[in-house]
Amino acid sequence: MPVTDALDDLTVAYVLAARPDFERLRDVAAQLAGLLVLAASGAGSAAPDHPMLRSAEMLFHESKDGIRRTRATDRARAHHAHLTQASGSLEAALTAARDRLGRPQADLDPILTPLRAGYEHLQRAANALPGFQVVAFEHGCCGPSTLPGSPARPGPPGLPDLPDRPDPPALPDLL
Repeated sequence: MPVTDALDDLTVAYVLAARPDFERLRDVAAQLAGLLVLAASGAGSAAPDHPMLRSAEMLFHESKDGIRRTRATDRARAHHAHLTQASGSLEAALTAARDRLGRPQADLDPILTPLRAGYEHLQRAANALPGFQVVAFEHGCCGPSTLPGSPARPGPPGLPDLPDRPDPPALPDLL
């Protein structure tokens, strides 16, 4: 069903109840991505005792409990399924982060792979119902649209398009 379909009262109640858990999972994904950037850059602070990892774990547990308690309507079943799958994937990413971060030359794929899956499920959940928003990494500061040779980015109405940017520094392909 398109997201523009009218929602019944019970589905609206579901949206209102599920939104904080969705946002917490989105924040968990962002915090894990930040830790991966630190780890990939060689920062020694990207370790299992990093405050951002502890924060992500706390947010995750709050979200996991909320998702478990939330009851989806027929209209919200796909959303809830993706939210549940995102939760499972992010839990695997958190477990791998506790195990891998801080090791010299650690392989980050066991963190990155479930993180990507979790983020994908968050995107699908956001597309399943109105009221949920995920900012796609490809539109961020280091996404493909910022690479040399990409077309000019449209400027605000009434202003010229923004020119191509100069070559950005090379960053690892984390997401």
